[in-house]
Amino acid sequence: MNTKKIYFLDLQTTGAKPPESTILEMAWGSYFDTEVTSYLFKQDNPIPSTIQILTGITESDLSRAIDPAEALDQFHKYLSLETDPRPTVIIHFANFEKKFLQDLYQKLGQEIPFDILCTHEVAKHVLPNLPNRGIKGLAGYFGYPSTDFKRATQQVLATQAIWHGLQKHLTTVSEQLSETLDPSQIAAWLNEKPKAKRGKYEYPLNKDKRLRLQKKPGIYRMISQWGEVLYVGKATSLHDRVNSYFRGQKNRDSRKLEMLTQVWDLDVTAVETPLEAAILEADEIKRLNPRYNISLKVGSRKLAFYNQDFSSVCTKSDSEHYIGPFPNRMTLDSMLRLRKSLLEDAWDPNMFYEILSPELILEGFNIFCSRHAWQADTFKNFRSILTAGLQLNRKLVDLPEDSSDQEELDYLNEGDLDSSLDLAESNLENPLELELTAEDLADKFERHFIRAANAYIRTKEITRLLNSRSEIKKNHYIQIQDGFMIDSTATWTAKRGTWIDHSVATYDRMTVLLSELNKIKNL
Repeated sequence: MNTKKIYFLDLQTTGAKPPESTILEMAWGSYFDTEVTSYLFKQDNPIPSTIQILTGITESDLSRAIDPAEALDQFHKYLSLETDPRPTVIIHFANFEKKFLQDLYQKLGQEIPFDILCTHEVAKHVLPNLPNRGIKGLAGYFGYPSTDFKRATQQVLATQAIWHGLQKHLTTVSEQLSETLDPSQIAAWLNEKPKAKRGKYEYPLNKDKRLRLQKKPGIYRMISQWGEVLYVGKATSLHDRVNSYFRGQKNRDSRKLEMLTQVWDLDVTAVETPLEAAILEADEIKRLNPRYNISLKVGSRKLAFYNQDFSSVCTKSDSEHYIGPFPNRMTLDSMLRLRKSLLEDAWDPNMFYEILSPELILEGFNIFCSRHAWQADTFKNFRSILTAGLQLNRKLVDLPEDSSDQEELDYLNEGDLDSSLDLAESNLENPLELELTAEDLADKFERHFIRAANAYIRTKEITRLLNSRSEIKKNHYIQIQDGFMIDSTATWTAKRGTWIDHSVATYDRMTVLLSELNKIKNL
């Protein structure tokens, strides 16, 4: 095979299809070359905020962007079209890129001067039962180190790794292909050979490895071919939990299948109780930062401690700021905006992370106060907001949940300030399709009052756990000293809990402990 004629390409775009969307970035490389060339394209319109998040490409990056025609000229030179009139360009999931390439060449009055081969299509034929054939899953299956895959350069390198891996499989399915592995012959073979029907998923992890696991509590680490820990999880039964990932075919979570496509090994740690497993999981996620874990990561998270009247906030407790910790400053943000609105007699349109009419907010607040016979001025004092929230929590046990509020709550409970701000930006870009009424706003006030109060109570509960000793089964204790789990036989000293360690790790450890203790109480 003349490998000099094989090149790799990837595009990042501003949307799903042209002409509504355009090419944002183009990158390419060759069969043997690990160097990748990439260019950003000039844009007539601003980059959508969601695309900036997905690609990491911002408006400021476009200062070095070039015209699409200039980028194609550079690409054609790289392809050496004068001496190599019809090279092969390999793209992963080429159906997406083809639409944009055809649109671009058509605008320039040209035809695409190269053949395209899709690694996704090849994988369908030679690995029909692999759980996932997306670029992340397939690259990981072939041992390519896991990355964010945000930029076109990263996707070109991943496509190279996929192609090298697929070649080995192609040699086993056809004697003719094994002799040449010529891309044009492979393309013809794909057209002739019917796609195999997907059978039972075939995972790279040795089946006996997971079937031999103990039925004990513990944590499990899912490990890639190159030794990266992809995921850490906790289990009441290591055997049952791990094997549950590999059961069934229908309605499987695509992200889990992508991960399982890359899992070649397992590492487990057995413990005595599920509670210990939960605490160990929280610490291990911090230590290893597994790519496929979402919760309990540190990221940009900072705790929040408030002063006596909630007028000032810090990321660490001190003699003035001792009320906390809260997961971040956004946890109480809506209620702090309410208090400020009342004090200044000017209603904040961003009170609920989406732009709303101040008049509508005021109307909804008045309905809220009328429902519960409360005076609006009462809530100029933040502690009155917390007191009202506690009363509502006891009174409105079956308060209906709003889906957009729940999404917001998930972000706030996780404590990632960047994610909370992303949610706010998303709401600005994508206003609710259904118009909110004043009654809806009154319901929203009830939910936010309750959440603020519950968050406050939780700070008290987890602070008490900083130095605690709990019997979780007969003669077996969990001992916490200054926020850390110590050996159950070690000396434990009773003392008041104070937040000496202001780390997110200690906060999560105590939050997990509180959650698990509550589960035990409810059994």
